Amino acid sequence: MKRRFIPLFLLLFLSLFLISAVPPYQTKEIEIYIDGQALPGKTLRTEVSHAMRAERAGGNLSLYRNLCKSYSPKESLNYLAVGLGDYLSAECERRKTNPLNATLEWTKNKTVPFIYYAEHAGREVDLYTLGEAVARAMDIKGTARAYACTHEVPADMTLAKLKSVTKEIARFSTDFSSSGENRRHNLSLAAQAISGTVLLPGESFSFNGTVGERNEERGYRTANIVLNGEFVKGIGGGVCQVSTTLYNAVLLAGLPVEYAAAHSRPVSYVPCSQDCTVSSAIDFLFRNDSAYPLYIAAETKGNTLTLVLYGEKKPGYRSLESEIVQKLPYQRVYADGSAVTNPAAKEMRAGREGIKSRLFLIERKEGNITRTLIRENVYPPQNALCEKP
Repeated sequence: MKRRFIPLFLLLFLSLFLISAVPPYQTKEIEIYIDGQALPGKTLRTEVSHAMRAERAGGNLSLYRNLCKSYSPKESLNYLAVGLGDYLSAECERRKTNPLNATLEWTKNKTVPFIYYAEHAGREVDLYTLGEAVARAMDIKGTARAYACTHEVPADMTLAKLKSVTKEIARFSTDFSSSGENRRHNLSLAAQAISGTVLLPGESFSFNGTVGERNEERGYRTANIVLNGEFVKGIGGGVCQVSTTLYNAVLLAGLPVEYAAAHSRPVSYVPCSQDCTVSSAIDFLFRNDSAYPLYIAAETKGNTLTLVLYGEKKPGYRSLESEIVQKLPYQRVYADGSAVTNPAAKEMRAGREGIKSRLFLIERKEGNITRTLIRENVYPPQNALCEKP
């Protein structure tokens, strides 16, 4: 019994001694180059326990690829060698340059509205690919080298893309040759207030919020305004021609109108149902539903007011069509509202027919034509006012 026990004891002791004699770690020198530039020397310290020896039996490259199926490249590299993922990740970040998007400067010049500046690509090192090169080098005996290159990272906004989303998307003009000096002044003042507006994606435009209050303190003058179907004197007369011109440009651009109201009588500068009144109590609202900014330019030249919109052009071609549905007759009345029965009664104020009209948006796209009703309006008649005998 003793003779059998002693050899077993000695065998167990020898096994434990041999296991403890195996160092728990081994080191390896690997030279790493990125774009031909050597990284500071790195000595890899890898575990060599029996369990990890079995894992590495297929090679470090195979182990790394399998680890990356469940973990990030950084975590997988840290598993291959102590601190390797942290080190390589930091080196990659140090060499990374972010791309710069193309930009523009809005000159508001009708001939050259924008000055463009080209984009610049960035560069970065793909950590996973670098990790493969290092893992492959770890499988080579002796000192080994690992090579990797930075690759180009394109900018999100290229010059070509920026130009494509800052095209002229709509233009509309109205004539004010019959306007007096004060009305011309007010019109020009309001046009200047909205020119240069940039509407961001999803943002709504408020005419009153942009132009502001129309009063003498802000330079507005007295001119004709429409009130209850009649022309009367009021501060800011002429501003509605700016809102009307913008309204038509917005429709031609295919932008969603959130609120627009017609005058109580037809106006001379656009067909019926194409007008858009504004006042302290009535606003004109529309929204930029595109993914890119909308630029608004307004200009008065000679007797013409022009509104131009720049942005992302929607597919197709759009036009407007005004249609008179019905003429509404007026009556001859006295000042007290009673009907005139005497055909010879003298008129102190001429009557005016009322109009029922509709506005359609005509869209031509891919060979198809659609006709969409935008609004239907009634401009009430103005009764003739007669002198009572």
